[in-house]
Amino acid sequence: MEDYFTGGKPAKEPRSVDDIISSDFQVNGIAFLRKGLRYFSDEFGIYVAFTLVYIALSMALGALPVVGDLSGMLAGPPLVAGFACYMRLQSRNEYREFSNFFGGFRGGNWPSLVSVGISVTLSMALAVALAVLPFFYDTIQVLVTELGKTQGMDQEKAAEFVIGLYNPQIGLAALVAALAALAILTLFSLAPLFVVYRGYSAFQAIGASWKLVSKKYVAFLFFNVLLWSVLIFGLLMCCVGLLAALPIYYLSLASAYEEITGD
Repeated sequence: MEDYFTGGKPAKEPRSVDDIISSDFQVNGIAFLRKGLRYFSDEFGIYVAFTLVYIALSMALGALPVVGDLSGMLAGPPLVAGFACYMRLQSRNEYREFSNFFGGFRGGNWPSLVSVGISVTLSMALAVALAVLPFFYDTIQVLVTELGKTQGMDQEKAAEFVIGLYNPQIGLAALVAALAALAILTLFSLAPLFVVYRGYSAFQAIGASWKLVSKKYVAFLFFNVLLWSVLIFGLLMCCVGLLAALPIYYLSLASAYEEITGD
């Protein structure tokens, strides 16, 4: 069997998902985060550089008229997978260069990663709708009506107006929405890595991720809460912190995948 990632002969056959589950694997979120942080700190310069490229490309694609959202949907997932692509070579101490960050676009990775991304987005949207709308429909309806009044306002006044709309019900609805999104995102969290490292189709990758995560769901949920905390901290650091938070987030996920699957 060929090693999908390198194209050479693998050192050992990858274990099946059933074999991994039967081994009673452990999910140590803090250890995974520490490992991701170590990968980042060892080569922080190149990770920060790629993060800048990722943010710049995302902003440029999002600014495109008409096709901005579509472009982001097509390019975002393979770009994000670049962190895992580079880390794979780093973990094996193999030759690597900046172009390795674009491994998400090669072969069948691209359509599979996009399909996984679309599946995640739709599933999260459905989960948020089911969790929020039955209990906060009137609040959301009033909020949408009020937000319509921001049309024609300059940015400063619009920002002040939006902040003034906050009330405890909106805060509670936002919290419920975030928890619902996180609950679904956790199930999908390993899917992109099965695509990048094993060449799985989107359907296979999602199935494998759900099967593994479901076995230790609470531990995986804690791990994802930990990773979200890293991203939030990065945002609070005047967004500059995202240059470290984004790579640490994805490197920690990739570290979790490697530790659990043994790939």
